[in-house]
Amino acid sequence: MPDRVAKGNRLQVAARKLLEAEGYTVHTAVRSVQKRGPFWYSQATDVFNAFDLIATRIEGPRPLRFVQVTTDNNVSERVKKVDPVPINPAVASVEIWGHHGGARRLDRRFKDKKVWLPRNYFQIYYKERNWEMHPDDRVFVNAEVAAKAEAKTPEPVLAVVAPRKRLRAEARQR
Repeated sequence: MPDRVAKGNRLQVAARKLLEAEGYTVHTAVRSVQKRGPFWYSQATDVFNAFDLIATRIEGPRPLRFVQVTTDNNVSERVKKVDPVPINPAVASVEIWGHHGGARRLDRRFKDKKVWLPRNYFQIYYKERNWEMHPDDRVFVNAEVAAKAEAKTPEPVLAVVAPRKRLRAEARQR
């Protein structure tokens, strides 16, 4: 089965592995090779011109899932691409998986506490929820990161910092 997981781009492969770990059988859109002039191009042919993956299993809660995988910057474009496809929400789930990647970094909105931004996860947007983002709909690619995110995070350490003018005045007195 390892050869089946290697189909698609790196985000599709990661999403496929996560779905297969949940017990789904996953179909990936077939890539086709085309020649334009002297160059060969590998081009993906999406299912219904909208979906990268179709996942299915017998038991619920979502026995059939149509998934479009993209980066977090292109979610709005994928909504425009996926939304017109007529799929009954009682039969199948229509989802867009937006990948939030990048290096681990601090959230700079807070000056007095250190809060690390979560990274390397898929934010899942559901058509039945009108494509709204919900923090509970995150699937972490790395199992270690997922365990840390699910564990209760300790209270952030508040750093008490004296104003700069006071520090400079104290330095001059010495």
